[in-house]
Amino acid sequence: MAQDQRRSPRFSLDVQVNYASRAIAHSKDISEGGVCLITEEPLTIGKIYTLAFRLPGDTDDMQIFGKVVWTRPASANHHENGVSFWDVHPDIRKRVTDFLRSEV
Repeated sequence: MAQDQRRSPRFSLDVQVNYASRAIAHSKDISEGGVCLITEEPLTIGKIYTLAFRLPGDTDDMQIFGKVVWTRPASANHHENGVSFWDVHPDIRKRVTDFLRSEV
Protein backbone atom coordinates (compact mmCIF):
# COMPACT_ATOMS: atom_id res chain seq x y z
CA MET A 1 0.00 0.00 0.00
CA ALA A 2 1.40 3.41 -0.96
CA GLN A 3 2.09 5.80 1.89
CA ASP A 4 0.22 9.14 1.88
CA GLN A 5 2.61 11.81 0.58
CA ARG A 6 0.80 14.76 2.20
CA ARG A 7 2.71 16.80 4.75
CA SER A 8 -0.37 17.53 6.87
CA PRO A 9 -3.81 15.96 7.26
CA ARG A 10 -6.77 17.23 5.26
CA PHE A 11 -10.16 18.11 6.68
CA SER A 12 -13.44 18.36 4.78
CA LEU A 13 -14.41 21.93 4.00
CA ASP A 14 -17.26 23.02 1.74
CA VAL A 15 -17.16 26.79 1.31
CA GLN A 16 -17.37 29.14 -1.65
CA VAL A 17 -13.97 30.35 -2.84
CA ASN A 18 -13.53 33.35 -5.11
CA TYR A 19 -10.47 33.29 -7.37
CA ALA A 20 -9.33 35.04 -10.54
CA SER A 21 -11.43 38.13 -9.84
CA ARG A 22 -15.03 36.92 -10.17
CA ALA A 23 -14.63 33.20 -10.71
CA ILE A 24 -16.17 30.97 -8.06
CA ALA A 25 -15.13 27.50 -6.89
CA HIS A 26 -16.10 25.33 -3.94
CA SER A 27 -13.60 23.77 -1.61
CA LYS A 28 -13.52 20.04 -1.01
CA ASP A 29 -10.95 19.93 1.77
CA ILE A 30 -8.20 21.97 3.43
CA SER A 31 -4.90 21.42 5.22
CA GLU A 32 -2.21 23.68 6.63
CA GLY A 33 -0.53 23.54 3.23
CA GLY A 34 -3.38 23.99 0.79
CA VAL A 35 -6.90 23.40 -0.40
CA CYS A 36 -8.68 21.27 -2.99
CA LEU A 37 -10.99 23.33 -5.19
CA ILE A 38 -13.85 22.04 -7.33
CA THR A 39 -14.23 24.01 -10.59
CA GLU A 40 -16.07 23.59 -13.87
CA GLU A 41 -12.85 23.90 -15.89
CA PRO A 42 -9.39 22.71 -14.82
CA LEU A 43 -7.15 25.42 -13.40
CA THR A 44 -3.74 26.06 -14.96
CA ILE A 45 -0.97 24.10 -13.22
CA GLY A 46 1.68 26.48 -11.90
CA LYS A 47 -0.60 29.52 -11.90
CA ILE A 48 -0.90 31.52 -8.68
CA TYR A 49 -4.36 32.80 -7.76
CA THR A 50 -5.58 35.05 -4.99
CA LEU A 51 -8.17 33.01 -3.11
CA ALA A 52 -10.83 34.68 -0.98
CA PHE A 53 -13.01 32.65 1.38
CA ARG A 54 -14.40 32.50 4.88
CA LEU A 55 -13.72 29.64 7.24
CA PRO A 56 -16.71 28.34 9.23
CA GLY A 57 -17.06 30.33 12.44
CA ASP A 58 -15.11 33.33 11.08
CA THR A 59 -16.77 36.69 10.58
CA ASP A 60 -14.29 37.96 7.98
CA ASP A 61 -13.16 36.68 4.60
CA MET A 62 -9.48 36.00 4.20
CA GLN A 63 -7.28 36.30 1.16
CA ILE A 64 -4.48 33.87 0.52
CA PHE A 65 -2.27 33.13 -2.49
CA GLY A 66 -2.52 29.63 -3.90
CA LYS A 67 -0.45 27.87 -6.56
CA VAL A 68 -2.12 25.11 -8.58
CA VAL A 69 -0.04 21.94 -8.25
CA TRP A 70 -2.36 19.33 -9.79
CA THR A 71 -5.73 18.95 -11.47
CA ARG A 72 -7.92 15.95 -12.38
CA PRO A 73 -11.47 15.31 -13.59
CA ALA A 74 -13.97 14.82 -10.76
CA SER A 75 -17.00 14.21 -12.99
CA ALA A 76 -18.15 15.01 -16.51
CA ASN A 77 -18.58 18.69 -15.61
CA HIS A 78 -16.18 19.32 -12.72
CA HIS A 79 -12.48 19.17 -11.87
CA GLU A 80 -10.59 18.82 -8.62
CA ASN A 81 -7.60 21.15 -8.32
CA GLY A 82 -4.88 20.86 -5.69
CA VAL A 83 -3.82 24.36 -4.65
CA SER A 84 -0.80 24.88 -2.42
CA PHE A 85 -0.85 27.95 -0.18
CA TRP A 86 1.85 30.40 -1.24
CA ASP A 87 3.56 33.23 0.66
CA VAL A 88 1.04 33.11 3.52
CA HIS A 89 0.81 36.04 5.93
CA PRO A 90 1.37 34.85 9.55
CA ASP A 91 -2.08 36.07 10.67
CA ILE A 92 -3.77 34.08 7.90
CA ARG A 93 -1.67 30.99 8.67
CA LYS A 94 -2.78 31.23 12.31
CA ARG A 95 -6.46 31.44 11.29
CA VAL A 96 -6.11 28.32 9.15
CA THR A 97 -4.17 26.45 11.86
CA ASP A 98 -6.69 27.42 14.56
CA PHE A 99 -9.55 26.23 12.34
CA LEU A 100 -7.85 22.89 11.68
CA ARG A 101 -7.13 22.34 15.37
CA SER A 102 -10.80 22.95 16.15
CA GLU A 103 -11.71 20.17 13.67
CA VAL A 104 -9.64 17.47 15.40
